[in-house]
Amino acid sequence: MKETILETVRLSRTYGGSVQALKDVSIQIGKGDCTAIVGKSGSGKSTLMNILGCLDTPTSGKVCIRGVPVDYTDTARLISLRRNEIGFVFQQFNLIAHLSARENVEYPLLFSYRPEKERQERASALLARVGLEHRGGDHYPGELSGGGEQQRVAIARALINAPAVVLADEPTGNLDSRTSDDILDLIREINREEKTTFLIVTHDADLGGERADRMITLHDGEVVN
Repeated sequence: MKETILETVRLSRTYGGSVQALKDVSIQIGKGDCTAIVGKSGSGKSTLMNILGCLDTPTSGKVCIRGVPVDYTDTARLISLRRNEIGFVFQQFNLIAHLSARENVEYPLLFSYRPEKERQERASALLARVGLEHRGGDHYPGELSGGGEQQRVAIARALINAPAVVLADEPTGNLDSRTSDDILDLIREINREEKTTFLIVTHDADLGGERADRMITLHDGEVVN
């Protein structure tokens, strides 16, 4: 039986006592899955992603990572989960402008006190894995192509700690259609070849249906399929 990497049980989030962003959301993500969460603006996608990424707190229900419930009152544990168990890919890339591509990728390893040589070797290997070996890793974000190469660096960074799951929040939202296809092909390739678990949030149902093994649709904070 496939290991369950990420699970929510009747997860709800209410803001201001009356605005219900999520209502009784129960999902399971298995090891090696590539799952798309789709829905229109305001459907609850971002709220769900923030809670799964330990950046927001549920009002009720629970989240389990590798079968262990997340304690949202334990700040130290939340930091550890974000560093070691969860990889993030953002729409805006969120690269550090004054660091090179290699330094951006290896940055999360600084908090694990890994030796410099190990950090550099792993970062270089991941840059090669995402197709940027020709860039050498010494280029800065502003020297990389507008979006495509920067997002490849961001994907490499998300993989640096071999996380349990990579959360990709609208990873192609700032890219043109051709570059979007390239990035999604890369994510799918890594998912299949490395068995990396991906959860992709997107407003594009066609994108989710074509590139993911499974599509979960949110509407007004509830799972509708």
